[in-house]
Amino acid sequence: MSQFLLKKFTWMFAVLLGVTLATFLLMHAIPGNPWSNYSNSPRAMQGLSIDKALEKQLYQRFGLDLPLWRQYTRYIIGDFDDDGIFFCGAVCGNLGPSIQQGGRSVQHILFAPPEGKTFRNSRFGFSIRLVLYSSLIAVGLGVLLGILSVTKAKGTQNSISVRLAALISIPNFVLGLLTIIVLASGLKIMKVLPDWNIPSSWIVPAFVLAVMPMASIARVTQASLQNIMNEDYIRTARAKGLTQTRVMLVHVLRNALVPIITFMGPTLMEMFTGLLIVENLYSFPGFGREYWNAVLNLDYPLIMGSR
Repeated sequence: MSQFLLKKFTWMFAVLLGVTLATFLLMHAIPGNPWSNYSNSPRAMQGLSIDKALEKQLYQRFGLDLPLWRQYTRYIIGDFDDDGIFFCGAVCGNLGPSIQQGGRSVQHILFAPPEGKTFRNSRFGFSIRLVLYSSLIAVGLGVLLGILSVTKAKGTQNSISVRLAALISIPNFVLGLLTIIVLASGLKIMKVLPDWNIPSSWIVPAFVLAVMPMASIARVTQASLQNIMNEDYIRTARAKGLTQTRVMLVHVLRNALVPIITFMGPTLMEMFTGLLIVENLYSFPGFGREYWNAVLNLDYPLIMGSR
């Protein structure tokens, strides 16, 4: 058992190290730097440049004048500062200072709540709550639609299957823009910039984030139930006179839960990727939006910390 756990932890560490290395190399491959970002900086787009002496001081302060391998090990493991004192890196939870936000620590930006608030009001807390609400919608409606798709008449089953395939094909940003156009601009039943202290404001972004996982879970539930409903013990249960509801709940659904639950894990984790789109569409104060802004501004420590 200890060898199995050691192997799993080693593999997890290797994956995390690979992800951080890939992210580090990709962000440094983008042309420009945090002070002359060609994609987003108004100064760069206007042809203006920062004073070279000041830029050199900033490079030294944030360690960007070091070789790439040294910058990476400095971020992961740590390094010695100008006074010869060693500071630990990401392995100790130190995610470094944000370049674009006045040197504020990345962990403070992502995890610290506003003054007088609790952790649930931090950027990470907002995102976790949104993913939790979306997960409840995706699992609840997904399993229900999967059950309906195998218990209703043939025409209804085909109709549900077609709609599920359509929902899987619609990207988050398209569905999100449609909700803003229809619900905010057209019907006036939601605000373009909602008040996130009002619980009802969370419904639309949570639903948009949940749509694709919900459709995927429904299709997996449908396939799993169809395989089990052809088994001999299901026909035997029906022959004994059990009702359709009892057969579904006691015999079919219970045995179909294993593949459904297995599929839910990676599917729900994909919601964290969808946060980048949904949070920016609705100006949601989560870490997905902060990550997006960090990429646009080439804020290297904040990009790494958000990953």
